Amino acid sequence: MTQRVRIGLIGTGFAARFHLASYRKVYGEDFQVVALCGRQPARVAALAEQFGIVGRFTSSDELLRDPGINVVDLCVPNHLHAALIQEAARHGKHVICEKPLGGYFGPPGATDAWSAQGAPRQAMLEAVADQARQVRDAVQRAGITFCYGENWVYAPPIAKVNRLMAASESAILRIEAEESHSGSHAAYARRWRTAGGGSLLRLGVHPIGGALHLKYEEGRRRTGQPIRPASVLAQVATLTEMATFRAQSPHHLITGWHDVEDWCGLLLTFADGSVAQLSASDTTLGGIRNYLSAYGSRCVATAHINPNNSCVAYTPSGQYLQGEYLVEKAETKEGWSFPAPDEDAVTGYVEELRDFIHAVATRREPQAGLMLAMDVLAVVYAGYLSAEQGRRVDLGPYLG
Repeated sequence: MTQRVRIGLIGTGFAARFHLASYRKVYGEDFQVVALCGRQPARVAALAEQFGIVGRFTSSDELLRDPGINVVDLCVPNHLHAALIQEAARHGKHVICEKPLGGYFGPPGATDAWSAQGAPRQAMLEAVADQARQVRDAVQRAGITFCYGENWVYAPPIAKVNRLMAASESAILRIEAEESHSGSHAAYARRWRTAGGGSLLRLGVHPIGGALHLKYEEGRRRTGQPIRPASVLAQVATLTEMATFRAQSPHHLITGWHDVEDWCGLLLTFADGSVAQLSASDTTLGGIRNYLSAYGSRCVATAHINPNNSCVAYTPSGQYLQGEYLVEKAETKEGWSFPAPDEDAVTGYVEELRDFIHAVATRREPQAGLMLAMDVLAVVYAGYLSAEQGRRVDLGPYLG
């Protein structure tokens, strides 16, 4: 038996916009986005008008009490995720939550002036592990469907890599993956207090999530059980603080990181002994770089999410293409470029939301669910601990 999916979306920023744009491309499912919630009435009204949404709220409490809504789509800042998931669960609402599941934003009572510099990463890891367990318990008590917004799981290039590994019956020996660009323009991203970390959390969750998904799927094919992560070895840095970089002008990379890193490298070892070499950075020019390579025993395959050459363009002046979107994070439109024909679809958002809607309607687990959300968060903060202490960190005590 299925139920009609009626979605209330909380948030009016970047994530809300690409979710709403992607919902328009989802076909074959019985659903409707019936309400939008945000703190600023003018922004709510403008976005609701653009996407034809009737219900409009400025209070998440009011939206959660609406009996005509059975799914909440959380497109809010990271520090609000865990609390809103638990509140939605108490109201019996199914949840779609943008990545990450949660994070560490300072000790209890911390002011906006709190800095993560010198803050013990062991305490952070233990706090987020406890936070994730509280979310899991709330979801399980309420019996709701939880959907984790990791679009890499659904990106067609990565889905194809997974099928190639399955068709060849390959043991995946090694995964290489990266998400990088020239830095976030959002002020919140520069401080741990508002972002929960730097490039490892903001960007690294994608290659981590993609690698975990492929190993989960391999394990399910072999034994019916996912292959889980076992340990982490990581390093982080703020490369834009290098003296040689600071001496140059102009800068084409985002600077001004307060207490967060702009680069990370992470070596993830799985329970079967396989490894993933993952990186994320705010120090890469030329637009967003998203790729994943899987090195299997019978097949090697690479997913080029961004850039890819499905469309290639050249112009001597960026002014000629001023009115046309090309690709996320590109610094210029001049010269050769790789315009995305449909970025929402190629990066997985459309198929992600289709899976979530169908999962809620039929009361099944989505491809990207609570286990993935919890494992990613544990890997990230174990990575911060590893970087602080210069040692490999065992994930066993922190996995749900």
